[in-house]
Amino acid sequence: MITITKKFRLVVLLISLVLSIAGCGSNEKTTEGSKGTSKGEYTIRLGASQPADHPMTTTMNKFKELVEKESDGRIKVEVYPANQLGSQAEMNEGVQSGTVTMTYSSIAYMGGSYNPNYNSLLLPFLVTKGNIVKAYAALDGEIGKELADQMSKVGILPLGYGPIGFRHITNSKHPVKSPDDLNGLKIRLQPNDVHIQTFKMMGANPTAMDFSEVYSGLQQHVIDGQENPIDIIYTNKFYEVQDYLSLTGHFYDYAGLWMNKEFYDQLPADLQKIVSESGLEAVKFHRDLYTEKESQFLELLKKEGTKVYEPSEGEIKQFQEKSAPVYDQFLKQAQGKEFTEKVWKAVGK
Repeated sequence: MITITKKFRLVVLLISLVLSIAGCGSNEKTTEGSKGTSKGEYTIRLGASQPADHPMTTTMNKFKELVEKESDGRIKVEVYPANQLGSQAEMNEGVQSGTVTMTYSSIAYMGGSYNPNYNSLLLPFLVTKGNIVKAYAALDGEIGKELADQMSKVGILPLGYGPIGFRHITNSKHPVKSPDDLNGLKIRLQPNDVHIQTFKMMGANPTAMDFSEVYSGLQQHVIDGQENPIDIIYTNKFYEVQDYLSLTGHFYDYAGLWMNKEFYDQLPADLQKIVSESGLEAVKFHRDLYTEKESQFLELLKKEGTKVYEPSEGEIKQFQEKSAPVYDQFLKQAQGKEFTEKVWKAVGK
C-alpha cells in the first residue's frame, strides 16, 4: 500500500511539473511568426505591394539571401510580394502591432500616418538627379538616426532606405504638358497630405487611395490617372488602362525597410547586427538597381503603346511655380520645424 501511494505521489508530481512548464511557455509574448522552436531559429515575414518581377521584390529577396547566409540559417526570411499579407496600409499596421515582421514601403505612408517628419523629404521638386546623393547621405547618417529614434517610439524600426523613385503622371484623357492639363483630372495619390496639397495647387482633383486599389480604380474610371515611378507603372501593367505618361518627376519617393521593433529587440545581439547590416546592404543594392532599370522600363512602356511626353525645362518650371507655396504651408504646419530645416539644408534646398 505504501509503495502504491509513493508511486501515485510521484505521478502527480511529474504531471504538475509538466503543466507548470507548459504554463510558463504559454505566457511568453512573441510577434507573429517570429520566434521558432527550441533550436533558436527566427522567422521574418516580409511583405510588400509590388509584384514578383519588381525591383523592390528583388531587393527583398536580396535581404533574405543576406540574412539567411550570414545567420547560418538561424533566421529564415519569407518574402510575400503583391499584397499577399494585405494592403500596404494593413501591412504597415501589422508591422507596428507585430502581426507582420517587416514591410518595404514608401515613406509617404509613414509620413501620413506615423511620423510627419518624413514629409520633410517629400516636397515637390525637393530632390533632383543633381542632389539625390546628398539625400541618401542624410538618410544613411544623422537624419536617418533621428528618424529611427522617432519611429522606434511607435514600435517600428527602419533598417534603411531605398528608392521608390521619381514619380510621374499617367492618365487616360490627354498628355499632361503643363499644370493646366491637370485641371479637373481625378488623380490617385498616396494617403499623404503633402502629396494631396501639391496636386490641389497644380489644379488636379486628388484622390487618396491604397495602392492595392489603383488598377481597378483606373479600369473602372473611378480615377482618371495616377502618379508613380516608371518601374511601378510597368510591372503593375498600368499601361493596360492608361494611355499617357508625362515625365514630370514632381516627387522623389523613398522606400523604407520597416521592422517590428519588438521583434528586433528580442533577437540576440549578433543577429541584430546581421539584420541591421543586411538591411542597409539590401537597400543600397536597390539604389544601384533602380538606376540600372529605369530606362529599360521606360522603353518597355513605349513598346506597350504608352504615349510618353517629356516636358521641357520651361514646362517643368510651371509645375514648380504652381506647387511652390506648399513649402511655406508645410513649414507653418510642421510639428518639427527645426528637423525640417535640417533636412532641407542636408539635401541642399
